[in-house]
Amino acid sequence: MGSSTQAPETRATDASARPVPEQVDSADSIENQALRGGMVKSLLAVLVNVGVLTALLVYFGWVRTDRMAMMLGIDEAILGMTVDDYVRRSVRSVVLLPIFAAAGGLAWVAFDQWWQRRRIRYGNDDRAVVFVARWMWVFAILVFLLGTAFWLIGLAFTYIAAPLICAAGLLLLLYGFGLRSHLPGAVPLAPLTDGILRGSVAVLVAVGLFWSATNYATVEGTELAREFPGRISTLPGVEIDSASPLDIVAPGVEVSCVGEGEGTRFHYRGLRLLESTGGNYFLISDEWTPTYGVVVMLPMNADGMRFTFVRDVAGIRAEDFPPCES
Repeated sequence: MGSSTQAPETRATDASARPVPEQVDSADSIENQALRGGMVKSLLAVLVNVGVLTALLVYFGWVRTDRMAMMLGIDEAILGMTVDDYVRRSVRSVVLLPIFAAAGGLAWVAFDQWWQRRRIRYGNDDRAVVFVARWMWVFAILVFLLGTAFWLIGLAFTYIAAPLICAAGLLLLLYGFGLRSHLPGAVPLAPLTDGILRGSVAVLVAVGLFWSATNYATVEGTELAREFPGRISTLPGVEIDSASPLDIVAPGVEVSCVGEGEGTRFHYRGLRLLESTGGNYFLISDEWTPTYGVVVMLPMNADGMRFTFVRDVAGIRAEDFPPCES
């Protein structure tokens, strides 16, 4: 009799301890939605960063190529470079800018974590918390003025770093507004005003990043142009064998012939490979100088023409072709 009265109570207790299937499914659904939402946001952030980085690479490659083309006396559009050409020529250099920006972001996160932990531990009335929140805007303005001073100095390093420092000052100013909202009695910005402020700062920071990339490309293009005459001998040598005369007239180019009549072959040497893009070879001569230099453009797959790429480190040149008759 006693055992029969205890069994239902035990069963009721066990049933109440088990979660209801509908509640479990609802909790799992909410958790999965939150997880998927976080993954989507992270993926979008990565895609946006890759897009910005690709744009920087293309823009950097274009500016540097344009600088070099101006030095060579041609227009950059003649080269007919593709997006892939620009990216391949700039990826090693442009990657430095995101690295510096990421390092600054990590330092920023570390400082913010220190400030937040101190605020939670000691409250909003702590001296250090109040001091940082109240005067961060002054520090931001000083950083912006430092970037302006770097721009006025005019050195290569300061010329590149100035836009990045100014962008950092703008970000610190935005950060300072956020810190001030935690002070006692502070009045937060209206949602519309806060959105406009964040959007404006984002646009200005993006401009600063592209501006810094432009300055970097200009400096690197100028350095390459300055060192180019001394690097001509390191470029791949090119010899051209053609069924018809090419009439290449450039300092240092030699032409010789073999055969007679319609079977005459014309051989050109003294050329160097400058670029290979857009289905064309762009060649310069051994004696190219900034004062007088010629850039020759020849199609890669022209009929009756053969290109030979020569590495002649020791200066040994075979004289297989006799000079052409005048």
